[in-house]
This record gives sequence, C-alpha cells and structure tokens, in this order.
Amino acid sequence: MFKSYIFAVFCLLGLSVDSARSEPAPVAANADEIQVLIDVSGSMKQNDPDNLRIEASRLLVNLLPDGTKAAFWLFAEKTAPLSAADTVNSAWKQQASKATANIHSRGLYTHIEDAIQTVLSQGFTGSGKKHLILLTDGFVDISKDIMQSADSRERILSEWIPKLQQQNINVQTIALSEQADKELLEKLAFETGGWAETAQTAEQLQRVFLKMAQKAAPKETLPLTDNKFNVDSGIHEFSVLVFKKPHAAPTQLVSPDGKSISKQSMVANVSWLESQAYDLITAKQPLVGEWRLVAEVDPDNQVMIVTDLKLQLSEIPNFLGESETLPIKAHFTDKDKLIARADFLGMLTLEVIQDQQAPAKMQAVAAEAGFYQHQVEHLSLGKHLLKIVADGKTFKREIVHEIEVVATPITVDKHVDVAQRQVSLKLLPDTKLIDPAGLVINAVINQAGHEPETRALTSKDGVWLLDLVGLPPETTTHVNFNVMAKDHEGKPLTPAVKPLSIDDSWFKAAEKAEVAAPATEAAIDVHHEAANHEEANHEAGAEHHEPTDPEQHPSADVPKTNWLLVSGILVAINLFLGVSGFFTYRYLKKSQAEKHQQLLERLS
Repeated sequence: MFKSYIFAVFCLLGLSVDSARSEPAPVAANADEIQVLIDVSGSMKQNDPDNLRIEASRLLVNLLPDGTKAAFWLFAEKTAPLSAADTVNSAWKQQASKATANIHSRGLYTHIEDAIQTVLSQGFTGSGKKHLILLTDGFVDISKDIMQSADSRERILSEWIPKLQQQNINVQTIALSEQADKELLEKLAFETGGWAETAQTAEQLQRVFLKMAQKAAPKETLPLTDNKFNVDSGIHEFSVLVFKKPHAAPTQLVSPDGKSISKQSMVANVSWLESQAYDLITAKQPLVGEWRLVAEVDPDNQVMIVTDLKLQLSEIPNFLGESETLPIKAHFTDKDKLIARADFLGMLTLEVIQDQQAPAKMQAVAAEAGFYQHQVEHLSLGKHLLKIVADGKTFKREIVHEIEVVATPITVDKHVDVAQRQVSLKLLPDTKLIDPAGLVINAVINQAGHEPETRALTSKDGVWLLDLVGLPPETTTHVNFNVMAKDHEGKPLTPAVKPLSIDDSWFKAAEKAEVAAPATEAAIDVHHEAANHEEANHEAGAEHHEPTDPEQHPSADVPKTNWLLVSGILVAINLFLGVSGFFTYRYLKKSQAEKHQQLLERLS
C-alpha cells in the first residue's frame, strides 16, 4: 500500500513537470506584438501559382526578434490561426516555420473586414507596440451580392480604421498583383502610420516581407560593403540575409581566421536557413574581425546584429508632408544606458545618407551630452531611403529607414486653448488643385472607452473648421479625416490628410508658448520705452545745447543701488555654485568611469 502511494505521488509529480514544460513562455505585458494576415482565397492560384507565400512567410518568421509576441493567420471567407500567438523564441520559430506549409489557395472569398475584426478581438492583448501585416491580392469580396462587399469595404474605412487608430495599431499592407484594392490598402497604411508595398510578382514577396519586418521590428545592421563586414567584440550574434538568383552557386561565409563556412560545414555556432531565393545565416558569439560573403552582390543583402552597444534613434514617421522637415536625433547606449563619456564620443562620427547622396554629418547637441542631431529638408514627393551610419573607429553601426513624402493639397492649421482644453483645426485646400464647391470633409474622432464619432466639417470663407472642446487630460484623441474632392474639371481626387493624435503634449507646448510670449512682449516694450526716452533726451539736447546737471534734478523716487553689496552677493553665489559643481562633477565622473570601463576595454 505504501509503495503504491509513493508511486502515485511520483506520477503526479511527473505529470506536473510535463505540464509545466508544455506551457508556453509568459508574454511580457509591454512586449511588441506582430500579427500577420495571409490571403488564401482562390485567386492566389493565378497570382501565386507556386505558393511562394510559404517561403516568404518562413523568412518573416525567422526575421522576427526574440521576445516579441507574434501570430500568423489565414483568411478567405473566414479567418483561422496558422500559428499560435506566443512569445517568439527558437521553439516558436520552429513550430511556425512548419505551419507555413499549410498556406493554400482554396478560399472562396476575400473577407478583409472579418480578418481585421478577428485579429483585433483575439490577437492583440498587451501594451507594447502593435503591428498588423496584411497580404492580399484582391478586393473586399464577402458575397455574391456586390452591395454587401461594398458595405463591408465602407465599414473598414469608417469604423475599423478608427478602431485600429484607437489601439495604436500600425498596419503594413502588401498588395500582390495590380488587381488588389491598392486604394484601400494604402489608406489602411497611411491612416494608421504603417506602410504599403506592392509586389508585382510572387517572386518579390521575400524582399517585401523583409521591408515589413524592418518596419514592424527594426534591427540594427552592420554596413555591408563589397560583401565585407566588420564584427566587433560587442556583437553577440549576427544574421546575414543573402538573396540569390536562380542557379546561383552555393553561398559561403569566410571568417576572420580564413575558414570557409557553407551549409554543409556543420559549424556548432552557425545555423543556416536555405531556400531557392535566399539564405539566412546566423552566427552566435562570432569571431571579431572582417567577415567576407561569397555570393553575388545584392542591395537588399544585409547583416543584422544582436548587441548591447546600440545606436538609438528618435521616432521617424513613415509618412511626411511635402513641406515638412524631418528631425533626426541619435545616441548610443550600453545595456540600455546612455553613453555620454567624452573619450567614447571623441571616437564617434555619425552621418545621414539620403538616397545614395553624399553623407551629411550629424552635429552634437550642445545641451545634451551624447546626443547628435540632423535636419533632413527639401525632400521630393515619393519614397526615400535614409541610412544613419555610426563609425566609432573600432566598431560600426547602421540603421536603415524608408519614408514616403506625400502631397498635401489640404493643410491643417492648429490653435490650442489651454484654459478650455480646446483644439481648433482649420483645413485649407489648395484651390489651384481642388474645387472648393465639390469638397466634403468628414472627421472621425475617437478616444479610448468611447465609440468613434463622425462629424461633417463646416466651411466658412474657404476654410473647413473643426472644434474639439473639453478634451480630457491624460487621454489621446485620434482624429482621422475622410475627404471627397474634385478638381476643376470634375475629376475625383483622394487628397491625403495626415491623422492627428492630440494628447497632453499639445497643451504643454501651448502653455510654454503663452508663458514665453508676455516676457518677449515686455522686453520689446522696455526696449521701445528706452528708445523713446533716449530719442526725447536727444531732441531736448538738440534744442538747449546744454549738458544736464544731475544734481539740479534729483529723483526722490529712485533709490541709489549699493553696487558693492550686489557684487559681494554675486561673488559668494558663484563661489558656492563652483565648489558644489566641482564635487558633483567628480562624483559623476567617477561613477560613469566605472560603468563604461568594460565597454571601452572591449572597443579599444
């Protein structure tokens, strides 16, 4: 009896251990989330006859960074999960890669609305950054009744885009073929701050998925020049993505010690994902020095890295108005802590390269040690490629970002009333391009916890007005504009108006401006008064031609200033500040020296 009891206890312990092992890893509440929707409707048989979506999806799976939460879905008339929504790690990647083999082209319809609704209700759960990648080759198609499909498309524009905005979900869209509803896909991307791409053929999907991975989960890279790149001691892992042409020779890597590595080499710290179109080679704890890639040079090849020494950038939008400038701010961190030591910064050079033009040097920010800035201006309409390259003599880092400059035939003027928590918006159309008589502007306003509200903007003297009154603090109000317009010949236009996200920063900036304005006006008034007084004295002197004796006109109202006492006080204050500043500086310098000593030893 006792032996049976012991046996039962051990069985229960074994079951509890097995169940613990089978449970998915917990997902951090603030982890970035990426949901991928893949069209499997019947039309894919024509647009992707070789089902290259499988290889493209497998590449995307392996490009996602560990620690994010991700899931893949298939949609046609209904939406179903392809891979479990879980934390990205090696086990998840293995499972999701196998699951991509289930991508098919047997669906009856293209129910994009159901796909978006399903992901919003089941996919996103955390508070981190959220990205939705949508691949489709068709129009909204939910029924044989064309009006039901038209209604569904309209609901995406009027109801689901505001909900996506409300949850801060960036939508990356991929149109496979010219038959896709590019207008809808581009609007989904533009209105949510995402990105839109068109793959003319299925063969381009791998490169397009690479761009989407860069948008959803950007990674630092190393400059790859003439198929060579330098690995420094701060790099824990690199992944080389190599795109191949048909019948290309097998890819090889040559390490700094001269050893050639191929897929057949079976090197312990190197993993190799191979397909007909690309190779993805990952090396952990790589040798320091120059590595060489034996393959055809391709502009989309890149070396992605995992490192503690990171180049950090201020947020760069995907879309920019044609008259806007783009400020870029950069700094370095070691284990997420700012590096501001003079000896480190003295080795550092940062440059911005726009569309293969001559590099522009970023300048150090005088008031913020460790920060660099640059202003990109006069960008033409269309897409632009920006590279931010850092050279620290013993290491290099690179971040690539693509932006699109869009036409702004309708400009938005903003007025903020701090006291009333009110924002007034004036939309001014370019009447050379747009016929004001045919212009209709609707604003969709939404806040967390409230249903989206649609308002038709009223026009007055050629300006369309929107007043937002009593905006609550600590709340973001999203405003999305739906515009219907015509040119002077009656042709329909679809002018883009960037969505607005109104939060407390708007009122803080306006409050600072209000505080600064009276001081500026007072200074101007004093200057004018002094100038007028001097001019009056000059005129009086010109009339009498006699010097004025100050003892003859004493001023009883103005007391004499004891300049000796004032000077003594100022000297005492400066002496106190100097002494305290000296000891504070010594303490901070010693603390920073200890924190960065290991980093500098690695890089030297």
